[in-house]
Amino acid sequence: MTGFENALILLLLLAGLSVAGRRLPWPLPITYVVGAGLAALWPAFPRVELDPGFFFLCFVPPLLFSDGWLMPLRDFWAAKRPIFTLATGLVVSTTLVVGLVAYALVPGLPLAMAFALGAVISPTDAVAVAAITQKLKVPPRLTAVLNGESLMNDATGLVAFKFALGAAAIGAFSVRAAAMEFVVLALGGLAVGLAVGWLVGRLRDLLQRIHGSDAMLETTISLLTPYAAYLAAGALGVSNILAVAAAGLHAGWRDPLRMDPATRQTTWAVWQVVLFWMNGLAFVLLGLQLPGILGVVGARYPWHELALMIAAVAGTAIGVRLIWMFPGGYLPWLLFRRSRLAEPRPPWRWLAVAGWAGMRGTITLAAALSIPVVTADGTPFPGRDIVIFLSTAVILVTLLLQGTTLETLIARLGVKPDDTQLKEERVARIAAVEAGLKHLRGASFVTTTPEEDAALSEIISEYEHRLAELTADGETRTSAATRRRTARRHRLAALRAERAALDDLWRRDVITDETHRPLQHLLDYEESLLRGLDAVNPS
Repeated sequence: MTGFENALILLLLLAGLSVAGRRLPWPLPITYVVGAGLAALWPAFPRVELDPGFFFLCFVPPLLFSDGWLMPLRDFWAAKRPIFTLATGLVVSTTLVVGLVAYALVPGLPLAMAFALGAVISPTDAVAVAAITQKLKVPPRLTAVLNGESLMNDATGLVAFKFALGAAAIGAFSVRAAAMEFVVLALGGLAVGLAVGWLVGRLRDLLQRIHGSDAMLETTISLLTPYAAYLAAGALGVSNILAVAAAGLHAGWRDPLRMDPATRQTTWAVWQVVLFWMNGLAFVLLGLQLPGILGVVGARYPWHELALMIAAVAGTAIGVRLIWMFPGGYLPWLLFRRSRLAEPRPPWRWLAVAGWAGMRGTITLAAALSIPVVTADGTPFPGRDIVIFLSTAVILVTLLLQGTTLETLIARLGVKPDDTQLKEERVARIAAVEAGLKHLRGASFVTTTPEEDAALSEIISEYEHRLAELTADGETRTSAATRRRTARRHRLAALRAERAALDDLWRRDVITDETHRPLQHLLDYEESLLRGLDAVNPS
């Protein structure tokens, strides 16, 4: 089979496992790994050989970029102290402690590869955490810390991983030289990432002035940006990991203000598909490699020793995070007056939730599978199979143990969002409606026909009604919220009836595709608008 046919088969396998996994009581990545592993045991299934360098280049840049792109820059900066504490101190602690435990337990594992294992399992998975925190709605600051940590510890963990791999390849390591090199690489990577993000933004602005808005072109440029940052930083010899993260943060700051609505919708929809493919295919590809990896490590280590290694490494990774959270959360607040003035004391319940939100995922997997098969002189890369095996085990353990119990922990501890977001939303909605109403009232003085005057009066009346509801208090506001919720339900039912009638006309050849398709898109847009209102303001 050709590579293209193999890619189609992988996407088909991903789709089938996604359908099956949504009916199973554990996180979806576990279904991907197990299902793909079973598929690999079928002799007729295509053999997929991974190129570690290509795998890392293909998967890591868009995943890191999307984390930065979706990270609210204001929230990130407001929570910078706990985020950077977790992304540096906790990553270093996890790398060192897990590395030492693995070095003591795994016979023949070089110390550098033991630290590579610690570095590769230090990043947490933003997707797994967000899936739970969005469902239960934890406080905005806790969400910002967890999301910001996932972004930055991806970057710092991967940089540490690259250093450890380099030491394993050459067999030597200098802490002082590594520290100096890390500073240079990190600052250079951040500078290159911001420069690429700025240049790409200027290019998109220029194309908009020349050709006008083009959603497809802008979406294509958005997809290419993480690779541009990654390759540019690599060519200049600085950290391509931090360059991608910085480019993502810049794009997340720029795009909401510079994109028109159609481009935003298109770009978001395309990125959702790409991230679904990237996150899913990484685990599917791991599952396809798993039988071979299990054969190698099973022949080298007894199964009871492997079970001990898994328990020790996963337990250490979980334990280090839990132990770090409380002194890491309270000591800066207790020791430094600036911290006490700048941020409130974190409740212990928040720290407990943050400590348990340590699921590992795609970044850990992508880094582990990127370990070269052989060294520069052609000899097998030391410890590659056992590091991939233990990394996979930590992913599965944390997803099964923490991913299935975090929701219960949040509910039991009573961690709930404060009213900050609701207040901000009300202020924003009032300001937006008042701005629209001011424009409409100004336009009413320049109407030229009775029909235009009547249309403006109708819209002004609608805006005044919305403003009255938003500024109401107490029972009046509750009654208005109930009316809005009921009205949205009836409107959705009416839209479904409209769509059914439209589809029936098309099926009976009363109308053609050219008539059916635009009207169907219009109904789809109206329904997505109503459902979006439900998501933003369910009351």
